[in-house]
Amino acid sequence: MFAFLSQRRLKSRGFSSGQKRRKPKEDPLHALLQSGWQVTGLLFLCFAAITSFWVHLTSQEGALFAGRALQTGVVVSVITVTLIVHWHVTLPKTFRQNSRVALILSTIIVQLLLFHLSEKLVSSVAPESGFRLLVEPYIFAPIVLSLLLGRRHGTFGVVYAGLFGAMVQPTEQAYLFIIYTMITGFVTLFLTRNVRKRSRLVTTGLYAGLTCVLLGVCLGQIDLMGATSDQGDLMFLAQQMGVTVLVSIGVAIVVGGILPILEGVFRITTDISWLELADLNHPVLKKMTMEAPGTYHHSLMVATLAEAAAEKIGARAIMCRVCSYFHDIGKMKKPAYFVENIGDGHNPHDDLTPTMSALVIIAHVKDGVDLALKHRLKPEMVNVIQEHHGSSLIRFFYHRARKHRDEIIEQVKEGKAHEEDIPEVKEESFRYAGPRPRSKESAIISLADSIESAARSLQKPTPKKIEELVEGIVHDRINDGQLDKADLTLEELSKIQASFISSLRSMLHARIEYPKLDETNGKSSDAKRKKRAKEKGASEAKAKETVPQGATTEAKH
Repeated sequence: MFAFLSQRRLKSRGFSSGQKRRKPKEDPLHALLQSGWQVTGLLFLCFAAITSFWVHLTSQEGALFAGRALQTGVVVSVITVTLIVHWHVTLPKTFRQNSRVALILSTIIVQLLLFHLSEKLVSSVAPESGFRLLVEPYIFAPIVLSLLLGRRHGTFGVVYAGLFGAMVQPTEQAYLFIIYTMITGFVTLFLTRNVRKRSRLVTTGLYAGLTCVLLGVCLGQIDLMGATSDQGDLMFLAQQMGVTVLVSIGVAIVVGGILPILEGVFRITTDISWLELADLNHPVLKKMTMEAPGTYHHSLMVATLAEAAAEKIGARAIMCRVCSYFHDIGKMKKPAYFVENIGDGHNPHDDLTPTMSALVIIAHVKDGVDLALKHRLKPEMVNVIQEHHGSSLIRFFYHRARKHRDEIIEQVKEGKAHEEDIPEVKEESFRYAGPRPRSKESAIISLADSIESAARSLQKPTPKKIEELVEGIVHDRINDGQLDKADLTLEELSKIQASFISSLRSMLHARIEYPKLDETNGKSSDAKRKKRAKEKGASEAKAKETVPQGATTEAKH
């Protein structure tokens, strides 16, 4: 409130524009909900309670824990603890994100509810038909978790949904149920690698359905050997196979439909959505082409470098491409102050002190965040805009400031200036505010941004110069601690470095210098000119010979 009144007072005096820069919300309650251990524990307690209640209510006759509520609660609690330990050991980073915990646990619960729903439908429509284990929606949890979080997270949906689902099955069919769940689920996980089109989900459902049919044949649920040429038997087999495949395809289509809703609720962006966001007709990018064309071209080059490097280490390449398009949108506030937009014109930094120039350059990060929030860009894009310079040093203006200080010191020694005129040069004033890159994708874009900018200054780039440039920038970032939080291994950095070198060689390859036209064609041009003149004179002489002399005389008069 007091800050608001202070801002109004400054505005009334003409010292403030009254505008506030947007920034991501950061408050203690949000941090608690996002990563607080209290919320994590509450989520697992609710999960164990709901699952125990579900198992107790839906256990079929002959199930191992049918009618035994206490044993059900104990077993479900033990499996839940196993899930917690398994998760904490294999995926500790996701375990600390409560939104991801809620997504995985709720997906497993929905999978269990779908199991019960499908069994109810089969028992009411065809209780003795042998469809029950064939039409279970086994692929829902693995396909949702694999698309939203990755295939390693999808294994939790496969394993634990199978274990909890088997608890309600009759004892003689519990093992068959687990076999169906595990094999069909892991085939689904295998097929959901790099899904970038929704049509690929239908293909995944088709192959998962065929896998389920094959399992049905192997486990005796679909009796091919006992079928006769009777039309009724053949029709029954066709119905079993067709319904099994259609259920899997239907689940895949439903997942494709609800995927945008899940992305919005849990603030996750899949590769399918990243591909849709790669459209260069976005209003921000179209505005950049008009106001900062040099920055726009620079962003395209960074996108090419970053995408190729991400593919080499298995990072999210399409995310790197899209985030690279938007990483420098803050430069549109003052495009003329950035070298790629200056060209051969007047450099406005010549009229500023090095400290003021550094402030203008640093401000483009905050301006970019403000613009991203205004246009409601994805959180991952906002993070890349904030992190693509980390807390690195603006060396050019820092060294210019030190040089200017040294000149003032010399003038003081000569008696031409006073000691109070010596400016104070702090390295912190020439560093970006950060934070440093916190993901592999953000680190790749940060490196690609610096390398592409530096590569523009190379005179007659050779493979040796390009290699030295890339190695120097990567080593400098490592020594400055800018990659400490990016979770990159030395092997991955080596692959990224090699990818940058290869891409720059292709982008900056040398061309043949063609000789000038005057040097190569001078003699031939003179020869052709003389030949044409000679031919013209011969044709005129021939024309005179064919015209009668009297006619020429008349023509002259």
